[in-house]
Amino acid sequence: MPDKRLKKVSFVVVASLMFYFSFSKLEVWFLILPFLFLLTLWKDLKVWLLTGFLSIFASLFWIRIAMIDYGGGFPPVAYLLIALLALSVATVQFGGAYLLWKLSRYNLLVLPFAWTAMEVLRSSFPYGGFPWLLVGELSVNVPFLKDYLSAGGIYLCSLLLWILALTPYSLRSKLFPLVAFVSFLIPVPFIERDFDKPGHLKVAIVQPNVREDIKLNKEAFYEYLPDYWELLEAVMKEEPDIVILPESAFPFHAGQLYEEGKILLEYSRKATIVTGLIDVRVGEDIEPYNSVFVIKNGEVIDFYDKIRLLPFGEYVPFPFHFAKDLFGSIGGIDYVPGSEPRCVNTGEVSVATPICFEVSYYLLVKRLSSCADFIAVITNDGWFEDSDGTYQHLRQARVRAVENRKFLLWVNNTGPSAVISPSGEIVKEIPYGRKGFIVFEF
Repeated sequence: MPDKRLKKVSFVVVASLMFYFSFSKLEVWFLILPFLFLLTLWKDLKVWLLTGFLSIFASLFWIRIAMIDYGGGFPPVAYLLIALLALSVATVQFGGAYLLWKLSRYNLLVLPFAWTAMEVLRSSFPYGGFPWLLVGELSVNVPFLKDYLSAGGIYLCSLLLWILALTPYSLRSKLFPLVAFVSFLIPVPFIERDFDKPGHLKVAIVQPNVREDIKLNKEAFYEYLPDYWELLEAVMKEEPDIVILPESAFPFHAGQLYEEGKILLEYSRKATIVTGLIDVRVGEDIEPYNSVFVIKNGEVIDFYDKIRLLPFGEYVPFPFHFAKDLFGSIGGIDYVPGSEPRCVNTGEVSVATPICFEVSYYLLVKRLSSCADFIAVITNDGWFEDSDGTYQHLRQARVRAVENRKFLLWVNNTGPSAVISPSGEIVKEIPYGRKGFIVFEF
């Protein structure tokens, strides 16, 4: 009995580490295949749940940076909340998949579909879902497999990675090789290899590298502005057509643009500026929006309001309003979601501008990109510093580029920022923690 318990514990630890490293910034994605295979060796719900909890807790541990370092949270409470998030995700993903597999009397052909179904479920519910740590996103690192992202998206690739992980069973089954072959063959006619790109267009991505402790201190943020203007001056010497800045790029909000943002308006006479700004609208109530604004020739010509807000980051959902008393950074007024997915028009091109966490949503980015010449994701991962979370986020952007067969510009405050090709490759990059810019010609 003790030997069996030790074997279980050893398995849980080893498997959890394999999952964690697969999704870490080390990019050892291939460990996901033996991880998935090893799961099939244990027909034990407790083992699956514990493995899932430890795997997800370790992979999301970077959230503590925003909660403790910048949110002012009490560490034990922060760790408890991360544990609760990991437990809820593991219960749906690992527990749900296991129970469906058990209902099929442990039919291995059912398991890939059961797992993928749970990914779809937790990507949608509750509070808009949590589409993070999906197996299919790792396919963007696999040369022959990543093209399937354009045929059926991230969930198809989760299914295919599971089938690859189960190939050792083909030695014992006559049916499995046929199912695997058909599964890979059916999507082939739907793979998109061609892509459109804008006509001759020069775009600059700006990475100001404003530390989060400065952004959270309005006075310190204003003191940083001269460095910002100096950086923009250097960008304008390259004569770009469009300059793209990150999420909530300035200490002033959109309503102050024509006063405190006059210098920015002047730069917009040299190149069209696309920037993230907080927009505070006053009606019966004060309504803050996380938005993207297009500024051209000294005037705002278009805007996009973020639709999919981040729970606990931009609003506190019911019944967790007590969290506002625990974490100072979420204690203010909740943000208001935008009303419709839409592109912004720069005068030269139409651009899809998902903001931060919105890039995680397959269908949302699909809708946005349908009207776009290219995608520009504006974000601020300074909340998470140089952690796994920053690179997990970037990997999702690479997935969205392949799914939509469009160039994607990843515009990040503290970095890394990047130009990502329709095949998911990083063409140009500014590393994390550097101030600078990229100029890219389509």
